Amino acid sequence: MGSRYAEPASEHSSTGYLYASSPFSQPCSYFFSVSVVYFPTFNLNGLLHFLGVSFLPTFTMRVLCLHGVGSSGKMLEAQLRPFLKAVDPSFDFVFVDGPFPCERGPGMAAFDGPFFSHTAGYSPEQMIEAHEHLDRTIDDLGPFDGILGFSQGGALALSYLHRKQTQNELRPFKFALIMSSVIPCSADVGVCEEVIQSLCDQTDPSAVDQDQRVFVELLDRTVGEARKNNALLPDIDLSIYEAGGDPSLAPRIMHPSFVKQKIWIPTVHVAGKKDYSFMRAMSDVAYAVCEPKLAKKMVHSGGHQPPQKPSEVKEVIRALDWAIGMSDRFAHWNL
Repeated sequence: MGSRYAEPASEHSSTGYLYASSPFSQPCSYFFSVSVVYFPTFNLNGLLHFLGVSFLPTFTMRVLCLHGVGSSGKMLEAQLRPFLKAVDPSFDFVFVDGPFPCERGPGMAAFDGPFFSHTAGYSPEQMIEAHEHLDRTIDDLGPFDGILGFSQGGALALSYLHRKQTQNELRPFKFALIMSSVIPCSADVGVCEEVIQSLCDQTDPSAVDQDQRVFVELLDRTVGEARKNNALLPDIDLSIYEAGGDPSLAPRIMHPSFVKQKIWIPTVHVAGKKDYSFMRAMSDVAYAVCEPKLAKKMVHSGGHQPPQKPSEVKEVIRALDWAIGMSDRFAHWNL
């Protein structure tokens, strides 16, 4: 297994990150080398590792890793340590920092800063900015086979994938592993536009239609509850969805009832049984915006964190193998 942390770069870097040294960059010698191609049901790298045979780890399954809000790439790498130790050694995980300095995130008391966010906020314009930064990161550090996102990183990954799909652009990831996602927000002003516009134009609070009721109910039990528990970064002022609010600035919550296209790549969704109820509700939304035939949902025994128990880590790895296999199976679908 390899993992890399992309360190903050100079002010002249287009992404803000540079590669740190690879764990495979040290001088070494091998008896022979093997060119490895990943197959969904047979991984030669993994077999050679099991047999104790040395090989050149040149052909890898590369995964971009996005941390949660108020965290960093190094912190996510530490949170994922049991998973990284157990996963097949042919994987290469690349960890990056978000571009925006941020206060310490919820649940990050054990870590020292600096802390980062992937977004400055969640309005369509701010989400476009986050997507463009992710584009530059992929251009500089890619290509990648998959993406792993934890919390805010998971929501950004889904938002990014959805926009690429709806704009008929080439998607740079074949699969996604989403852990404890917060609620995803779209960069497309057209998502939920009608219901948001109607809420901002509402003059009689008692005259709420069904669409407005459905949207506000989800908003209250996810974003509203997160704000009450000081667990929402960056903050969302919910008054923007009320009469007189500016709909152009309102975050486009990806409500499954109003998102017309599901995300059509294999996704694995992992959430903690002991996480806050509003966080589990957010993870449910993240799962619901993905095509059910290509999505797996798992619950581990912990809280807002990646799974730590060996048996649960193995279950996630099995689901990841399934997603990779499905990505090959559906690679040529006309989506």
